Amino acid sequence: MYIDPIAIFYFSMFVPLLIWAGVLVWKWRDLPGFAGEVYDSSVEKGLLSAQIDREAYIESFVRVEGPRAASYRCAAAFVSLLALPLLVSLFNTIWVTVWRWFGAVEGPYERGYMLHTFLTFVFVMAVIVGLLYLVTAYYYRKMPPSLKAEVKRLGEESR
Repeated sequence: MYIDPIAIFYFSMFVPLLIWAGVLVWKWRDLPGFAGEVYDSSVEKGLLSAQIDREAYIESFVRVEGPRAASYRCAAAFVSLLALPLLVSLFNTIWVTVWRWFGAVEGPYERGYMLHTFLTFVFVMAVIVGLLYLVTAYYYRKMPPSLKAEVKRLGEESR
């Protein structure tokens, strides 16, 4: 049975992404406990008013200090890796179609030549950079305020 080494390489790239996603899940899971410790320590040291509700502080801390940016980057990496064979296939289909429209002349415009390979790379990178732009714009549009602003808001609500 023949196993394509390129397919092995492609599927092996999912391993570090799965590890990264697992670390992020672990961080999100442990964050409420850490937020409770931060609340207790801050109240004990007088850095935070005891009038602020503990559960509201923990909820705000998780929303503000969670690894949100890393989660967006990890999701974008997964989508990019999943889209890679589809993008290459789409570009190859377009390339061959246009090549045939122009008479399917043998030479540097055939699939597999350096020009085709370079433009495949450019096409894939352009699509992935576009995806990263959309993810980054969405992240900054939905970005929560700072922890300082949240503590101020919670302090005003507790009065």
